[in-house]
Amino acid sequence: MNHIKNIIFDWGGVITSIDFSATINAFKQYGINDFENYYSQTVQSELFVLHETGMISPEEFRSKLKCKIPAPITDEELDTAWMAMLGDTPRENINLLKRLKKRYRIFLLSNTNSIHVERYNQLLEHKFSFKDGLSGLFEEVYYSHEVGFKKPDTRIFSLLLEENQLIANETLFIDDTLQNIVSAAKLGMRTIHLKDGISLDSIFGGNGELFL
Repeated sequence: MNHIKNIIFDWGGVITSIDFSATINAFKQYGINDFENYYSQTVQSELFVLHETGMISPEEFRSKLKCKIPAPITDEELDTAWMAMLGDTPRENINLLKRLKKRYRIFLLSNTNSIHVERYNQLLEHKFSFKDGLSGLFEEVYYSHEVGFKKPDTRIFSLLLEENQLIANETLFIDDTLQNIVSAAKLGMRTIHLKDGISLDSIFGGNGELFL
């Protein structure tokens, strides 16, 4: 991979730890005992797809989701349960991204939604004194709810490549979900499937050079 010039990172599961069971368990407290049938790492119902592609507003999302929740729940409680899946962002990941930015063009490409982005950026500001949230660490940030596509749709990869004039085989994509990796590889991108237990530091040297 010596010819890699660009790196595209996923967010949850790569930069920030993610635990889908935390959100599943959080909604169980409000009476949804099968939340994993609505949302998981590999399966999302229409409501969540619409939310993550920006087709419905956060207000519409909350209103429609409340219809599925038998127990009373406020907007704040719903957002907190929905946020539960997003865990810690290790400081070493932040430091690594800062080093990589000096060596490569780096980008963020995430299936996400405005509720997660807004609230998590507030957490990052508190922990790291970031005022621009995640976006300040990358050349460009692509969130599914802003661009209207979500991985593994190849259109979201093509959009990023074309807008930034990147050559696919000079671009590395790192994601924790296999179906997204497969989609990126179809376009000729180099890929790393970051499985559980593998850290970003383990695939980069101290100066940001790739070990693989």
